[in-house]
Amino acid sequence: MPLEAESASNALREIEASLSGDQSAAAAASNSLVRLSSEIDAREADDTRLLAASPSLDLLYRLKTTWQKFNDSLSAAEGEAAQRVSSLEEKLLRLDQMSKTWQATLKSANQPVTPPAVLKPIQSVIDSIDRTRRTAESRQAEDFTLQNRISEQEARVQAELSSIEQAQNRALKNVLVRDAPPIWGRAIDVGSDFEERSGKSFASQWRAATAFIKRYPFSPLAHAVLIFLIAATVYWLRRRLRKFAQDEPDLQRAAPIFDLPVSAAFVLSLLIVPSVYPQAPRLIQAVLGAAALFPTVLILRRLLEPKLFPILHALVVIYFVSQLRLLTASLPVLSRLLFLAEMLGCFLFLVWLVRSGHLMTSAAETSVRFSRAIRVISTIGLLVFPAAFLANLLGYVNLGNLFGVFYLRSVFLAAMLYAVIRILEGLLILALHLWPLGSLRVVRLHREMLHRRTCHAFEFLAFLFWLDRTLDFFGLIAPIVDGVKAALSANLVIGSLSLSVGQVLAFLIAVWGSFLVSKFLRFVLEEDVYQHFKLARGIPYAISTMLHYAILLLGFFIGLGALGIDLSKIAILAGAFSVGVGFGLQNVINNFVSGLILLFERPIKVGDVIDVGGVGGEVRRIGIRASVIRATDGSEVIVPNGSLISGQVTNWTFSDRERAVEVSVSIARDADPQRVMELLKATAASHPGVAKAPSPQVYAVSFAAGATTFQLRAWTDRYQDWAQLRSDLALAVNDALAREKIALA
Repeated sequence: MPLEAESASNALREIEASLSGDQSAAAAASNSLVRLSSEIDAREADDTRLLAASPSLDLLYRLKTTWQKFNDSLSAAEGEAAQRVSSLEEKLLRLDQMSKTWQATLKSANQPVTPPAVLKPIQSVIDSIDRTRRTAESRQAEDFTLQNRISEQEARVQAELSSIEQAQNRALKNVLVRDAPPIWGRAIDVGSDFEERSGKSFASQWRAATAFIKRYPFSPLAHAVLIFLIAATVYWLRRRLRKFAQDEPDLQRAAPIFDLPVSAAFVLSLLIVPSVYPQAPRLIQAVLGAAALFPTVLILRRLLEPKLFPILHALVVIYFVSQLRLLTASLPVLSRLLFLAEMLGCFLFLVWLVRSGHLMTSAAETSVRFSRAIRVISTIGLLVFPAAFLANLLGYVNLGNLFGVFYLRSVFLAAMLYAVIRILEGLLILALHLWPLGSLRVVRLHREMLHRRTCHAFEFLAFLFWLDRTLDFFGLIAPIVDGVKAALSANLVIGSLSLSVGQVLAFLIAVWGSFLVSKFLRFVLEEDVYQHFKLARGIPYAISTMLHYAILLLGFFIGLGALGIDLSKIAILAGAFSVGVGFGLQNVINNFVSGLILLFERPIKVGDVIDVGGVGGEVRRIGIRASVIRATDGSEVIVPNGSLISGQVTNWTFSDRERAVEVSVSIARDADPQRVMELLKATAASHPGVAKAPSPQVYAVSFAAGATTFQLRAWTDRYQDWAQLRSDLALAVNDALAREKIALA
């Protein structure tokens, strides 16, 4: 019995420890719910005023996104609470079983002859079970209460989401309908309670911002630490930059970015602001936007020509007016007046900008693409701003806001992304000059190309980000994603084979990606890796070619897997296919296998000079089916690989790059043969294109009645110039014989 009591006590201690952990988790969840409820209270008060003021579509989508995230947070909290309740139910069931067992044990042991020392441990276990049970029931009651509180908040959030969706539907239906009186009507009367309403609006926004900070107290600190780390890195890089900037023009282009490390760090930190400040209220968004504007303008002033500075100054003013209009969104009259003033001011500024000639004079000092983009943006603005102004003026408030706000947000986002791209470009330029990238041979040889292509990749990613934010402005991201998923899941039925568009696209992407990976790896190997090893001629080409085939084969099988094809059935198909190959494609397979033999055995290598079938030239490529030989006359001859393996091939450069050059000379019989031979040797040895070893040799090859024929043989390691060398030697021999007055036969 003591052993059973000790075991039960250990089990109860485990349950109590688990209950303690559940209590801590429940307390943390309760505190989190209190902060979330406080933020919901503040947001509800502010957003109710916004909904009453008929906000624009973009603001409605922001509100919907925020409240949807509230709903997601509550759903997650409810799921955690449900798990704890389920766990507590299991613990209570276990405690019930233990209580029944020990109650039965006590009943059977409670006999007159049973000593108290035996009954006491049993009663102690029963008492411990009761205490643990009461604790578990208390924890369960707390979780039930927490679930009820979560359900109440979920009901509030769902009601707010329903109100926002109704407002969205009304705004979408009435986007082409006059939704307010003209500006000269009675509706522009501010009213006697304007001061009171404006005070309540700003007070509710302040409460929302305060509740958000209480819920995410470490967000500002995390943002500040991130800015400090990026700024410290940029400052360290700037010190390295000064050592090389005077010698490298590319580094001088990056210098303006590194002169402002804090501004550059702040702008780069904006890329992760949505994750640092999730569901930020309007006041915090306005503060962050204003704080981000100044470093962006400072950086752009370093990158742009002075002729374009008025555009930056105008953007600052327009941005602050936009943020003020956002903060006064719950005051429809004031927000409308600010919008009209903003649209009119933007239009007048663009008219002045175009008429003043700033765009034309700056075009010669900036890149063609950038100046063209500014002119296109200005032209669109000259159409959008008057249209938005007139629409709002006549009472089409939603339509005017849609035009004007969309255009301004696009321009602000484009300006910020341009600054981000230029900062990343500066970091890229410096990275390509410093260790470890700067020490790579491939980087030193192709620095400009790598810089250009990486910048194009930055620009493409920036465009995708801009497009995402633009579609998000209209709330089109989710519908487009759902539409794309539906299109990709559409089935294509070909006989008994059923494939989806997404599977076919995945197959094509896998094959295309394998080509890109192969091309990149071969580029790195050929430009950098092979240079560090003393490999025999032809081995690098063989390695690159086999790597290319292997990657393509891997990509093909990955693509088949993406198609949903069972790879185990490929063996059956390959067996059936091999029968057809044996009859119809034997020449193709023969040439393919011959190509592999050429790559592995290397009797012929790329760069060799060969003669095959009466065709002589340099081997330029060994392909899958055939090889390409560039003949001496400039033509390119396609030779099947099977001919190179099975036929007789003369390889002039198989073992080395040396080639013999022969010149025949016929001399009159009265000349001294020994003197002629020495003269021919000396003439060949003095030619710069003739190799020193083996030394030139002269042979007497025939004797006739009036002439003796000699053959001069010299060697050269410039095998590609052997024909020119033979011509030069013939002329040199002729000149030498003429000087020595030795007559030719």
